Amino acid sequence: MIETAPGDVFCERTMLGENNPSQGRAEDDGLVDGALAVSHGSAGHGAAATLAPSRGGESLRVVSADNGGSNIDNVSWGATVPRASTGRRWWLLAAVSALMLTALTAAAVYLVTKKPSTVDQLVILTVPSGADIRLDSKEYGHSPVKLERLAIGTYTLTISKEGFEPIVQPLPVTESGSLEIKLKPVLPSETVNLPAEEQIKQFQQQAEAAFARGYYGTVYEGSALNYADMIKRLDPNNTFAAEMRERVRNAAHQSAQAAIPRGDLAQAQEIYNFLVENYPDDEDAHTAAARLENQLSARRGEVRELLRKADEALQAGRLAEPGSRTSAYYYSKQALAIDRQNEKARLVRNQVRDTLASAGDQAYARGDIEAAIKQLEQVSQLFPEDKQSRARLRDIQAGRAAEAAKTADPNTRRLRGLDLYIKENFASAIPDLESAVVNNQGTQDVIFALARCYLKTGQLDHAENYFRKIKPSGDDVYRSSIAALGEVARQRGDSATAVERWKEARQLGGSTLYSAAALDDKIEQVEKKQREKAAEPSPLTLEVKHLHGGLLGGSCTGTLTINASGVRYDGGQHVYASNLVGAGVSLTKDEMVIKFQGNQQRFRIARADAERVRETLGRYQQTYSPAK
Repeated sequence: MIETAPGDVFCERTMLGENNPSQGRAEDDGLVDGALAVSHGSAGHGAAATLAPSRGGESLRVVSADNGGSNIDNVSWGATVPRASTGRRWWLLAAVSALMLTALTAAAVYLVTKKPSTVDQLVILTVPSGADIRLDSKEYGHSPVKLERLAIGTYTLTISKEGFEPIVQPLPVTESGSLEIKLKPVLPSETVNLPAEEQIKQFQQQAEAAFARGYYGTVYEGSALNYADMIKRLDPNNTFAAEMRERVRNAAHQSAQAAIPRGDLAQAQEIYNFLVENYPDDEDAHTAAARLENQLSARRGEVRELLRKADEALQAGRLAEPGSRTSAYYYSKQALAIDRQNEKARLVRNQVRDTLASAGDQAYARGDIEAAIKQLEQVSQLFPEDKQSRARLRDIQAGRAAEAAKTADPNTRRLRGLDLYIKENFASAIPDLESAVVNNQGTQDVIFALARCYLKTGQLDHAENYFRKIKPSGDDVYRSSIAALGEVARQRGDSATAVERWKEARQLGGSTLYSAAALDDKIEQVEKKQREKAAEPSPLTLEVKHLHGGLLGGSCTGTLTINASGVRYDGGQHVYASNLVGAGVSLTKDEMVIKFQGNQQRFRIARADAERVRETLGRYQQTYSPAK
């Protein structure tokens, strides 16, 4: 007997005809044909149930090794139901098949009717493209982006691009599709408080200026496209903005087409990328960009030579001269257009960028703000990706604007104008003092300072105008303005008015600028000259006949002039002149002889006129004698 552990059941089969194989097979066949009868009862430990076939000499006994009772007491074979074992097998097979079919059907129904948990594809587009896309906290790179097998649900969509307002909004994802978002440019801080009409007017002017300079939009900030987009943001139906966008598109196409024949494929690539990014419906731009990429791929063998030339230019200091095709910037840019990942070309390009940016910082450090701005503007145009230099440029420009705003403050300009006036920088003080007057900061001291600046710079009409605006009072400014009006009159040659004004100021007691003693001196000087002028002879001019003398005689008529310079005769044939010292006159009965530096000439003149000549010459000689 086979030993078993408690709870095991085993079968013990006794072969009645084991010495006769054929009998065993026959009896086995009989077992198959028989019916199995089971009678239930209980059996103790070691009990056995005997299964007997309906025919043959084999018995089958089931033995339970369990200490407990067996649920099978008696199993017996009956002969009333034929081939029961085969029927049971088919029944089991049918039941299992039915169960499997039911399970498969249920699974198919579930798969067909259950809602999907993901979408096949979601495309996010922006105009312009190149914006950073993020769903919740996950970054997906620059637009356009294609997301596959994205789980259904609601996300927080974040879109950001420099120069445009960021977008943060919920994004429900329920099915495949595409999403296009038009970005809005950031409006300049200095215009946000202006009325929309005024902003649009400014942006139109700036768009035209940028277009004229060729700033179409490859560098977006400050470009013609940038200003056109800002106008469209304020007025979506604005005709000027739509026309400017079209002008930019056409000009960009022309620039790209012109760059290709001269071999500047990098420039053409940059422009077509700009067009594709900002004009997504421009099929011509897409086609041209694809064709250009094929041309660039065919030039991969030129990269090494371009890098050699770039290095030579860098060493020679040819960094990035405008329009140059022999600079380090040009060669490195061409190389990167062909091979975007070329590290050496990128290194040269970065060296050029850093050198130019450093030059801008140095200009700013030495106080040359305009040079710094110009240098950093060049960096921003050549290296659109250099956010640091653009930020630096904006800071410097903002500082300049703040300083300009501060300078435009009327009170600030008043104080600065007075300071320049005190330092006797009269011409420089005038604009600030004028601004103060116009902006209701024209106090008496400001008006006087402005008038005196005009006086010192020879602008007598302006000076007189502002001096007359000083209101009568007993203060120093009013007394000075009266005396200053005397200065204006003197410079105009009106000595009488000058003396009159100075005497008026002297009567008021004078002022800080014009003391009583100084006024007395001015008055005395003018009056002395007036006395001297009264005693000074008047010039004399006469028509006389010059007698030539000699054998042939003859004469000519001319003009004889006597003044402080001397004596001069201008005749039709002769000219004679002498200073006062060398001149002399003698008279005869009907002639006059004049000595010109020792050269005596005879003139026929009326006796009365001859006496006038001699008298006038004598007075001049007496007045301007060297002894005096």
